[in-house]
Amino acid sequence: MAASRHKPGSLLGSLLGLIGFSAIAGILVSATLTPALAVASSTANSGLDIFESLPTYSQITQQAERNRIYGLRDGQPVEIAQFYSQDRQVLQWQQVPRTAVDALVAGEDRRYYSHSGVDAPSVVRAGLSQLGFGGESGASTLTMQLVRQQIAIDACLSDDEAAQAVCDQQYTESYQRKLAEMRLAISLEQRYTKNEILLAYLNIANFGGNVYGIESGAQRIFGKPAAELSVAESAALIATVQNPSIRNLFSADNFARNQERRDFIIRNMATEGFITAEERDAALATPVDESFVNIQPPNNGCIAGYDSTRFFCDYVQQVLAKDQVDGQHILGATPEDNARALAQGGYQIFTSVDVGLSDVVQESVDTLVPNDETRWRSGGAAIQLEVGTGRVLSMVQNKDYSPTDEAPPTATALNFNVDYSHGRSGGFQPGSGFKIFTLAQWIIEGNSVNAAIDATRNEWKSGDFRASCLDGGAMFHEDYDPQNNEGNEYNRMTPTEIMVNSVNTGTMRMASQVDTCGIFEVATAMGAEPANGGEWEMYPSAILGSGSLVSPMSMAEAFATIANGGVHCEPIAIDRIVARDGTEVQPPRQDCQQAISPQVASVMQSVLQTVTERNPANNPPGPTPVVSKTGTNNNVEQTWVNGSSPTVATSVWVGNISGKYNLQSRWNVRSTIFRTAMGEAIARYPGGQFLTPDADTLRGNASELPDVSGQPVADAQAALEAAGFTVQVADPVEGTQAEGSVEYTAPGAGALVTTSTPIIIYPSSGAPASNPTQASDGAQTWPDLVAQSLADAKATLADAGFDPALVQVTWQDHGAGNLCTVLAQNPLAGSPGAPTDPISLVVGTNASGGDPGC
Repeated sequence: MAASRHKPGSLLGSLLGLIGFSAIAGILVSATLTPALAVASSTANSGLDIFESLPTYSQITQQAERNRIYGLRDGQPVEIAQFYSQDRQVLQWQQVPRTAVDALVAGEDRRYYSHSGVDAPSVVRAGLSQLGFGGESGASTLTMQLVRQQIAIDACLSDDEAAQAVCDQQYTESYQRKLAEMRLAISLEQRYTKNEILLAYLNIANFGGNVYGIESGAQRIFGKPAAELSVAESAALIATVQNPSIRNLFSADNFARNQERRDFIIRNMATEGFITAEERDAALATPVDESFVNIQPPNNGCIAGYDSTRFFCDYVQQVLAKDQVDGQHILGATPEDNARALAQGGYQIFTSVDVGLSDVVQESVDTLVPNDETRWRSGGAAIQLEVGTGRVLSMVQNKDYSPTDEAPPTATALNFNVDYSHGRSGGFQPGSGFKIFTLAQWIIEGNSVNAAIDATRNEWKSGDFRASCLDGGAMFHEDYDPQNNEGNEYNRMTPTEIMVNSVNTGTMRMASQVDTCGIFEVATAMGAEPANGGEWEMYPSAILGSGSLVSPMSMAEAFATIANGGVHCEPIAIDRIVARDGTEVQPPRQDCQQAISPQVASVMQSVLQTVTERNPANNPPGPTPVVSKTGTNNNVEQTWVNGSSPTVATSVWVGNISGKYNLQSRWNVRSTIFRTAMGEAIARYPGGQFLTPDADTLRGNASELPDVSGQPVADAQAALEAAGFTVQVADPVEGTQAEGSVEYTAPGAGALVTTSTPIIIYPSSGAPASNPTQASDGAQTWPDLVAQSLADAKATLADAGFDPALVQVTWQDHGAGNLCTVLAQNPLAGSPGAPTDPISLVVGTNASGGDPGC
């Protein structure tokens, strides 16, 4: 580049400086012929002590390149994003177009092949130019320019204070800097071939803004690879390198200045014999204007990545920047080293994301949760994890990805799927989805999921909930009186039924019988954690999911743990990292730990598979088993479906990003997305079965109720009370037993019960039933109607193929909590029956007796 000329008033200073400069420059030039002699002469000359302080060693260093992130499409790697500090794609010599090489030599250093790093005529001409003789002229050869660019780029990329000083020096003119460039250029020429130096120059040169290297320049400015550049295009790019700020082709304001320099280069190419006169004239006839260029948008960062994987790309970048392997960051020992390595780039990052699966889920989310909703701050997200590995298969949301401050309402940089540290999102209330952790602790403590418990509404007092991890060993809180969805009332239910119907009052009863600290501890072990990175908020409503906020990823982790036989696997997004030299860098390793026992997991699978089967909106088509649980918080502000097949876990959240808009009218949007996402995942990752429920764990603390039918009532009552049961004797009923004997019990003989299960004995009146049960050799069996409302029981019978009109009801007063509830049935559940058989039900009434309006 041409040095700035001195003012006339500084002529004497310039002259004296020139003498010293010329003396050392002469030694340096002679070094290109006899290096050893030059060094000896210079060190012997005390008048040239400055020479001894000049650097002597130079090499072509690796320059910053693009990092590339790959996903998988049909099992094959496909690029989904690039990110870089400098937009550079390094070429090999055979990939460089001859037109670019010729343009560079013709425009910047016509004697390039005849000097050895320093061009003596150019040095003299530049010196005279500094004294005001002749036109502007520079002394820098291509090799010297390469040295300067390399020093500047290396120094300017560093945060080190000394390096920044070096960076600043590269943009000021001084004899000291020029001499250093000369000596380093000589060193460079002694170590590398001419072609190697030219290649390095073309790979390092700046073509405007953040675009470096001839390949990126060609792609960004002309929309084509460098190999396809014409003479005019190559010359226009080389015209930029002298002064990119005023000649780059990204701005139309620079077109005239670029063309002036470009045409000079084209003429020189013809003069040097690189092109013919015809090629020269054709190139000169091509104007530098809007039609000449084909500017391409930058493809830097996740914002320019593949549409359905942009938030996943952001997550990968967060992992690369923050996660550690063996106590140090992935690409460097310290955060600073790691950041420098990422800035230097050249990494190929192969990830776990399934692009095809992501496309399907993204389309569903975009359709059902549009990002331009104006009535409320609409949010929707879905994430899928591979069971058994933790690999992230999809991560999508309804908002477009934009990390800019000017992002419109339809876009955001917040990753709703992950926690604050990796996505800057604070999470959302999980609602009833959190009930699975009460279920887990219930089973861990040895309780049965099939023994009915009291699910009636209750006002819980401070101290009612045992909590071994809190001071005083209990939760201390204001009175808490939770209700069920739509004010529904329930009586005695099994934990399985409580989960199927998502009964708040029953879940709180379960929680009151376990150590509530265990609920939150097992949640953490299974992968659920507060999204803000803090501790769980522990109070009664938090048991129902109204406490700490969580991320969809953490809920997907929990369901993957259930599907994986109780083994929790930390999510992993990166499969492999390959450096530019082909070596592999270790990404975060797979980390799987037993969180709950396989036995507990097997029973959870059984219960939550029943939940899915009884809630068809969440059950994708096909025979593959799926466990699931919905979640809704108060006022229906946040809605979820979390679940898993044996191979893929899925969490879907639809809710308010902020605000309290009621989503009751959009209640099933979550389910539609879940069915789509889960169905596509099953198709792509088929197979697998859940565990057979462990019999002992399934039974828990329950036992089969003895059959006391036919025994004298007093004897039966004494025997059951001796076994620890609370027994109540009801009014006599018609049947087959002798008067005064037990006709049947509620629950019936063989039912799983605990000592907390109240037992009702129904004595026989001695009168035969008006329509005794008929034996049947048909394939039908009576369904279990106990604990259902009378209306639900009749609907269940109809669904099972029986005639609800043949139901015979005996009314018994067993308290307001059992009003209209089936207390017992005869025949028992599982007994064979025919469509025309009658069934006798004992149903709760009030003190007035008879039908209370059921």
